[in-house]
Amino acid sequence: MIGQSKAKPTLNPMHQFHINAVAFKEGDAWVIQGIEYDIVAHTREVTTLPHAFMRAVSENIIITQSLGRQPLEGIKAAPERFRALYESASVEMRLTRKNDQEPDVAVRLAA
Repeated sequence: MIGQSKAKPTLNPMHQFHINAVAFKEGDAWVIQGIEYDIVAHTREVTTLPHAFMRAVSENIIITQSLGRQPLEGIKAAPERFRALYESASVEMRLTRKNDQEPDVAVRLAA
C-alpha cells in the first residue's frame, strides 16, 4: 500500500548464513576450509568437523560485526582449488541438532 513501509523481519545474523566447506586430513588434524568465505578451522576428530567449522564462522561473524561491518563482510571466497576439492567430494556432514543462534554449515569430506 502507498505510504506504508514494509518492515523487514529481524533475523538472527547467524541464522541467515548457509556456508559450505571441505575437510581434508593434514597430519594428525582435520582442516576445514570454507568455500564461499575463506574461513579455516581445525579439529582432531572427524565427528566434530561441522561443529568446529560452525564455531569458526560464528567467531568471524562476531568479529566483523564488532568492527562495524555486516556479518562476514570483507571475507573473500576461498581459492578455487578448494571449490574443486569440495565439488569432487562425495560425503557431506551436517549438525543434526543446532539452534537458531548458529549458522548452517555443510562440510564435505575430501578423499
